[in-house]
Amino acid sequence: MAARPAPWWKQVDDAAALIASAVNAAAARAGRDGTYSPPRGSPPPRRRRRAASLRHLAEVIRTYRMAPGRAVDKDDVAGVLAGDLRHLTDPVTVVAVARASHRIAGVPFGADDARRLTVAVDYLNALLAAAHEADRRAPDLLPVPRPAAALLPWGAHGRGQHGVDAEELDADGLGAAGPGAAGWDSEGLSAGSRYVMVPIAARPPDPPGSGASSRWARLRPGPASWAALVAIFATGVVVGVTGSRLAEPRTVRGASDIPASATAPATATDQAGPVRPACLPPGAAKPSGAMVMGPPGVPETVSPNWWPNNPHLDLSPTDTGFVAAVPADSVTPSDLMGIRSGITIIKDHRYRFDFTVSGDRRRDILRRIQDNESPEYRESLTRNVPVGPVPCRLSYTFTAAATSQATGEVTFQLGGKGAYRVTVEDAVLVELSV
Repeated sequence: MAARPAPWWKQVDDAAALIASAVNAAAARAGRDGTYSPPRGSPPPRRRRRAASLRHLAEVIRTYRMAPGRAVDKDDVAGVLAGDLRHLTDPVTVVAVARASHRIAGVPFGADDARRLTVAVDYLNALLAAAHEADRRAPDLLPVPRPAAALLPWGAHGRGQHGVDAEELDADGLGAAGPGAAGWDSEGLSAGSRYVMVPIAARPPDPPGSGASSRWARLRPGPASWAALVAIFATGVVVGVTGSRLAEPRTVRGASDIPASATAPATATDQAGPVRPACLPPGAAKPSGAMVMGPPGVPETVSPNWWPNNPHLDLSPTDTGFVAAVPADSVTPSDLMGIRSGITIIKDHRYRFDFTVSGDRRRDILRRIQDNESPEYRESLTRNVPVGPVPCRLSYTFTAAATSQATGEVTFQLGGKGAYRVTVEDAVLVELSV
């Protein structure tokens, strides 16, 4: 019987199936309504070619340069249509196959169509990264196997079936709840029951007058009990890891809320302990340093506005940030994200990130600064951010864990918290030291 895949991989499979289905529908329409024409400057084929074949789609992509920087051939096209994750995770190739299909069918394919597909691929990459992270973390959460303890059945007359009584066990450094031990009845043990005996090393004597018997051993669950405990624990691991992000995947990784306090000599750091965020007071000094990301459009190398990773997230950019109406049907934080991309950060350099956040309901959202290259999505800072009706300006300092040359991104991960509305303003990322 084949093992069932982990639940987080089902999300990956569903997202991949949706993308492949959309591109296959466009290719099928091209095959039905389109006609084959040879590439410009090429002689007509000797034999009649079928429209929208793998070869035809690849020819159209190359002829009209629909995949800049890619040498797309018929195998790449086949991989996209077959739902192969190695090809579906490349937004350039996926959009190129869809664009070629529309061109052959004579159907317009605009910028909005390309953007929807790109967002869907980014969402698939996020789920894929979370699934790999969940796979990596799951084995560490399982209990360490222990050797089975020895069982010694006792009879009703103070002597075990193996010919060892309580006195002999004590002499050999073993303790047992034997029928001959004082206080045996008062401890709720019964003759004929099976108890696990373990060595008692350097056991301290009982206090005088305590009435405790030195004959009592430490009892441990038997093999059947361990099996039940492992089954219950494994079930909890599956449920817990499923609800986390890869976890917390794209995930929290056990990070605590560590924002800055204006009264502290410096902003809260990634090495600090778990404390609730403290809002900066009005008029607090702005961070000084080299500007990495400022208001929309600053600097020009960064994406000019915040954008959503999922078309289901209603995100509206503003002059100072964004407002997002979060729907109720998401599961994990990374399902719905507001993103500024094109960030450059350097490994081991220090940075400070300030922003103001508010929401119409009290929620904890996830804020993450990371690289956007799959499948690692290397993170430099991940923190939970409390959101409430009163706007709160927060500040964090951190050390970059990896270098991202225009491939970094600042994300606010908003999913998995039900329906609410959130506003992020005046987000500023500066480099503190070189």
